[in-house]
Amino acid sequence: MKLRFHHPLWRRWAPVLASRLVKLYLRTCPGGLVGSAAGLELIRANRPVLFAAWHCHLLAPLYHATRYYAAGPQLVLMASPSRDGEFIAAIARNLGFLVCTGSRRKGGVRALKEMAGYAARGHSCGLAADGSRGPARVVQKGVIYLAREARVPILPVATACRRKITFQTWDRFELPLPLSRLAVLVGEPFPVGPDAKGPALEPTRRELEDRLNRLFRQSQTFFHP
Repeated sequence: MKLRFHHPLWRRWAPVLASRLVKLYLRTCPGGLVGSAAGLELIRANRPVLFAAWHCHLLAPLYHATRYYAAGPQLVLMASPSRDGEFIAAIARNLGFLVCTGSRRKGGVRALKEMAGYAARGHSCGLAADGSRGPARVVQKGVIYLAREARVPILPVATACRRKITFQTWDRFELPLPLSRLAVLVGEPFPVGPDAKGPALEPTRRELEDRLNRLFRQSQTFFHP
């Protein structure tokens, strides 16, 4: 019997195999968290935060989150309701994350409210700041909305790799090569006040975008100054 990608057996077992592969793969890459003392202290104290990264840098922070938050409340992520999103959500659940399903076009507000509820109960959350479809390295409003409603600071993160592959995808996704040193760069906590709405939302969005892009530029020269 030919096993197609949409076959129930494939859809059941592929995420399990993929999550194990991610763990084995990134265990070969030595490194850890570096950066803002205030940001690292929030992580060590297991304080609820909203991790925000560009879509191209999601893989390593997710792996390290499973290490640093192993003893605390599960981290909460958002995945799109597409077929690819469902596959990624299944991998994330196998890695130990809680997943809320939604996107800019379908169920996004409901998913953000669900994540805010988890944050109110002590969970940290994570979002791709530029969303699941981009444009790349442009902050979408959802991350500001969630931080405001959940009343938690945004913690910008980026991934630096000594050796990597950069894919020709919309986000220019970066994959660390096996045995390559990597570092997850942690920026300064970025508080979002209750007044960050309407006309006041755009300056907040631009400031977060600037911070993430500065961290991204640091990641590109971290091992190769």
